[in-house]
Amino acid sequence: MNNKNFSDYDISLRGQLFVNLPVTVIIITAFGLSMFFDVNFKIALLVGMVLGWIYWSFSVKRWIQWATKNDVDIDRLVKIGKRGLLVWSKNTVETVTKHNKTPFI
Repeated sequence: MNNKNFSDYDISLRGQLFVNLPVTVIIITAFGLSMFFDVNFKIALLVGMVLGWIYWSFSVKRWIQWATKNDVDIDRLVKIGKRGLLVWSKNTVETVTKHNKTPFI
């Protein structure tokens, strides 16, 4: 376990880099499908959203587990996650910390 105290910025930055940035890249790549491979725009949008959502659910779980292993308080993590658009509610964090499940909503 790491005894380093992380600032809100450090926690949020890690979440943005490992959760939101790849989700954004996945969605933009799906838009590229519609432009370069002549895929219907609506289908490309649906594919991007589904793949982005699946990636989000697994990566946000890893981010929450990383934060809790580094002694970040759950309420603080929820506050940082909401501000950074990483989680929507305390239920998402509790799903990972208390039930060890992957969140989908």
